[in-house]
Amino acid sequence: MSEIKKEQLDAITGGNTSLSGPVINALVNVIKVIKDAGYSLGSGIRRISEDKLCPLD
Repeated sequence: MSEIKKEQLDAITGGNTSLSGPVINALVNVIKVIKDAGYSLGSGIRRISEDKLCPLD
């Protein structure tokens, strides 16, 4: 195995993806928020259609 010089180390690239961990984590969090909003909206629609709302007074 040959030794790599310092000049050659700068030219080494790895991986083929441009997505980093924090970007993926942010996308997952956005998906979770959208999913939770969908559950809340669906629950509200169901409660309105079944006339099971809590009284406001």
